[in-house]
Amino acid sequence: MQVLVTRPRGQQQALMDALRQAGYQSLHSPALHIEPLPLSDATRRVLMDLDLFHAVFFASSNAARLALAAMADLWPQWPVGVHWLAVGKATAAEITRWHLQPTVPDGGFNSEAVLSLSCLQQLAEKKVLLCRGESGRELLAQTLSQRGAEVETLSFYRRLPSTEFHCPESCDWVMVTSVESWQAISGKIPPGAGVVAAGERVASHIRAQHTGPMRVAASAHDEDMLAALPGA
Repeated sequence: MQVLVTRPRGQQQALMDALRQAGYQSLHSPALHIEPLPLSDATRRVLMDLDLFHAVFFASSNAARLALAAMADLWPQWPVGVHWLAVGKATAAEITRWHLQPTVPDGGFNSEAVLSLSCLQQLAEKKVLLCRGESGRELLAQTLSQRGAEVETLSFYRRLPSTEFHCPESCDWVMVTSVESWQAISGKIPPGAGVVAAGERVASHIRAQHTGPMRVAASAHDEDMLAALPGA
């Protein structure tokens, strides 16, 4: 059974290896290209005040990698007392690479799960920094503001549809891990191919445009995407 992984280049290997070990033929064609954004003077000024933030949230492993690299250039030693928040395990692993202790939800691995973290409940007169891509859901920022936080949002990259994407006619299943990924490839999937969607939010967008089989994974994590395949 052929399974196409659509993660950005450089982020596909662990899932492809897991697929092969489970007996599937794994292919890779990126749906999105990650383009880092230049670091503006305004962004540098915010990062210089990193020690004033109660919590710093990273919306993806890309956000963590790029934001922490920029922070490390300005902070020879990390500020103390900051909660470093990850949306999921891959993001947490990137934070750990920088010798920081991440906080990650026990399950869900989305904005709703992050909002349930104990450190984000009482936020009056506290500052929270959101590090993310150029576009994304506004739920987190809006809810944190409603809880009394002063929220600062910084963008460190943009997602662009990949010009390299190709789904062979022989492909049985396509793994889609974000709404943006689906929007980039929705007209390029063979009608008979199945789609594994990373969560119900992604699945709702796919249902509107794809008539082939679909399975909904519990999250975008590799083990959940793999578990959603038939026969897994």
